[in-house]
Amino acid sequence: MVFKILILDRTSVDIRRYMGMPVWKECGFEIIGHTFDLTEAVSPIAKSKYDMLLCVNRETSMIAAETLRYAARKKIDIPTIVISHEESSKDMRDCFLLGALDYLLEPASEEDISAALKRASRTISESIMDREYSHAVSNSYAELELTEDNTAMQDKLMEFLMKVRGKAITVEEAADYFGFNPDYFRRVFKKRFGVSFSDFYKRLMMDYAKLLLSSGHYKVGEVSELLGFSSSDYFTRVFKKITGHLPSEYRK
Repeated sequence: MVFKILILDRTSVDIRRYMGMPVWKECGFEIIGHTFDLTEAVSPIAKSKYDMLLCVNRETSMIAAETLRYAARKKIDIPTIVISHEESSKDMRDCFLLGALDYLLEPASEEDISAALKRASRTISESIMDREYSHAVSNSYAELELTEDNTAMQDKLMEFLMKVRGKAITVEEAADYFGFNPDYFRRVFKKRFGVSFSDFYKRLMMDYAKLLLSSGHYKVGEVSELLGFSSSDYFTRVFKKITGHLPSEYRK
C-alpha cells in the first residue's frame, strides 16, 4: 500500500525536516508536495491527488481547525494529521471533533509520526476498501435480473453482501444467512436472479479486486490477501479465468 500526503503549512520553516524523514516511506506513505494555501489544499481537484493531509500549526498560524471546518463546509472528507507548534487543548479538541486522525505536538519525533501514520494507514485503507466494495456491490447488483416479485430477497441479499464485505464465503454460509438449506438456496437464487450464487459472488469479488487494483493503492499480492486467497498465483488464475485479464493489467 502506498498513500500520498500533501503538507499544508503557511510557512516553509522546518518543512524540509519533515520531508526528509525516512519514516514516511517506511510506513507506506509518500509526500507529494507542500502548499501554503488552505483553499488549494481542500479543493476537490487537489483532494483527488492525495490520500491524507498533514496540517502544520504555527504560533502565528493555527490553521488546522480552520482547514477541517472549511473541508466540512465543502463536504470534502480529508484524513488529516495535525502537527502543532503550540499546545492548545481547545484547538486539539476542536480538531478531533472535526475528524482529525491525530494531533502531535512539536517537536514530533519519528516515533510519534510512525505511530500516527500506522493508525492513519488502517483508517484510510478501510475507507478505500469500503468505498470500492460498495461500488462493486452496486455494479454486480445492477447485472442481476431484478423483478418486483423478489424484492424481499433482493433486500436480504444486499444486507448480506454489506455484512460480509469482501470475505471469502461459501454457498453454505450464504444459505444459512437466508435460513435455507444449501440445495434449496442454490435453486431459488438461480431462479430469482438468473445466475448461480457462486458465479455471482465470484464476479463480485473480481470486480472488487479490479477496483482495488485500479485505485493505485494496492499490489496484486495485497489484494489477493485481502480477498482471502491462499496465494497470489491462485488469485491470478481465478482472476484471469473470470475476467479474461491479468490482475497486473489493472494495477496503476
